[in-house]
Parts: sequence; C-alpha cells; structure tokens
Amino acid sequence: MARPKKDPTERRTEQVNIRLSPAELSLLQQKADAGGLSLTAFVRAAAERKPVRVAATSDDFELRQELRRIGVNLNQIAKALNTRKEALPASLVRSCEQLEVIFDQMLGHDRQSHSRREL
Repeated sequence: MARPKKDPTERRTEQVNIRLSPAELSLLQQKADAGGLSLTAFVRAAAERKPVRVAATSDDFELRQELRRIGVNLNQIAKALNTRKEALPASLVRSCEQLEVIFDQMLGHDRQSHSRREL
C-alpha cells in the first residue's frame, strides 16, 4: 500500500546549500550522531531551535544508580541523626553538598530530563 501524499504546504521542496570547513562538518555530524539523527534532521532541528537531546549511555545510568544509592544512604543517616535531635556532622553535610554538585553537573543546572541531556 502506498504512503499517503503530503499536503503541498508540508512538502520539502526547497534546498539550502552551505559551505563548511571539515572541522565544522565533523562537529555537526558528531552532534547528529549523538542525537540519533541524520545530518539533515539535525540541521533542520537546529534551524527550528528545537532541542536535540542525547540518550544517556549505560555508563551514565550506572553512575546515576550508584549516586542515587549513596544519596539514599546519606538521607537515612541524616534521618537517624535528626530523630535523635543531634546536629549533623560536618562531614555528612559536606558529603551531601558534594553529591548535590555532582547531580547538578550531570543533569545541568536547569534540571533537564533525567534520562537525556541537551546538546
């Protein structure tokens, strides 16, 4: 069965040709590959100012899982100390702050998607 025809206003009939240095082309291709897009789709998305996101790797996932476990442990320690009305040790406060910095670096300061990051 044939694919339905697009509305004439939706057809892509126009072309734009640009000159790039080999380094510029390589950079665009790397970003397109990282986003799982063809070079054409990547350039089109960039022209429309659409965010191009990169899927997280399995290494990112494992790192996030480990950091999450550490965070859970720190929260349990803090809860136990708060229950006994004791002040939090300075080392625990520092560890929590360091963990927060790491999460901010991983996720971006604007807290984008947990599983994807913007190029």
